[in-house]
Amino acid sequence: MESRKRGSPRSFKPSKQSQYRRQEFRHRKPAPMPIGDRCHPLCPLFRCTRGALVVLNRSYRGRMVKEAYCRLSGEKCVGVECRFAGCRMNALLPDGKCAKALEKKMKLISEEELFREMQQIEDYDAEDFMR
Repeated sequence: MESRKRGSPRSFKPSKQSQYRRQEFRHRKPAPMPIGDRCHPLCPLFRCTRGALVVLNRSYRGRMVKEAYCRLSGEKCVGVECRFAGCRMNALLPDGKCAKALEKKMKLISEEELFREMQQIEDYDAEDFMR
């Protein structure tokens, strides 16, 4: 059998497109992934301050499902109910909600729209006093 050297023309070279795709994937910042507005242990920003969080892949009905387990208790992670739960972005609120998820839900209102709403309220109040 012929041994292939690195510089030989038969060696595999990845295309430039695949190199760019890998670079994009590497530089992507982790984003919060709450379920609804609640934080959960499979979020990439969730962390256990004791370092006991383990994410395992389990087979469920022919599909691979990720599950979070706690090394301390040996059971499934209870998430925000645990006293060692935390967030890397400090977005975990005391009631278990994700501040980043709530931030996305809030509607940003421009100053002009706010001024128009205030004018409507003032006009409405002025009409009541004129009668």
